[in-house]
Amino acid sequence: MRPVDEEKLREFETWLSLLTDGDLPERHKWKAWFCVAEYEQPDFEDVSALLRDNDASGSFVFLGRDAEEQAEIMEMLAADGHEIAFHSHRHHAYDDLSYDDAYDAITTGLAAIEDATGLAPDGFFAPFLKLSDGTVQAIEEVGFEWVLGMTDNEPDVIEITPPVIPFDTELMEEHSPSETMETLRTEAEADSAPFLFHPPVIEYNDGMDAFEEWIRAVEPVTVAEQIESGGTGMVLDCVRPVRLE
Repeated sequence: MRPVDEEKLREFETWLSLLTDGDLPERHKWKAWFCVAEYEQPDFEDVSALLRDNDASGSFVFLGRDAEEQAEIMEMLAADGHEIAFHSHRHHAYDDLSYDDAYDAITTGLAAIEDATGLAPDGFFAPFLKLSDGTVQAIEEVGFEWVLGMTDNEPDVIEITPPVIPFDTELMEEHSPSETMETLRTEAEADSAPFLFHPPVIEYNDGMDAFEEWIRAVEPVTVAEQIESGGTGMVLDCVRPVRLE
């Protein structure tokens, strides 16, 4: 029998734990759908055009796991003026990783993206946000311009910033897309933290019109731009979380 790669197994276990934690109410079914649905190049082109048509930009996150397959997508987004950011090698939790495991996951994923595209991401959005002390140590050693996540201990070298919480997927479990975006529009007027959006899930909930209204009102920028010159930073997660091929 072919052995299972530990990183692949951890990715599956992470999402399986979310999908099997009690009953799966109707409002949570997007989680199962998100694991198997996948944005393709035309979908990314549509989101890029949506942003550019409204004088906006964003930080799109990618996995090293998908770098070769999505190289043209990343290159297109970068050419359109968006930021390409890092989202791990495989999509698993970092809340209990040792330094060695975290360092390996980060450096492997970064190398895969750079090898496939020539792009070297400066930002890191940590899957599921929570970071172990070992992960923080690895992040500081690798070096990023920005990190979106949460940690129990204040790092010495790098600032780790949580996004505006609750974000779109959490809000849409209880509210309509229009109500969700109105809440996040109010947050944009009052908060300087980056916003996290999941366009495939917004689309699943028939919320793209409401999302465009938010973009038109807020005119978001990449997180790198937010750090450099202000504005409202936005991270866009279009990643298919589970891939067992």
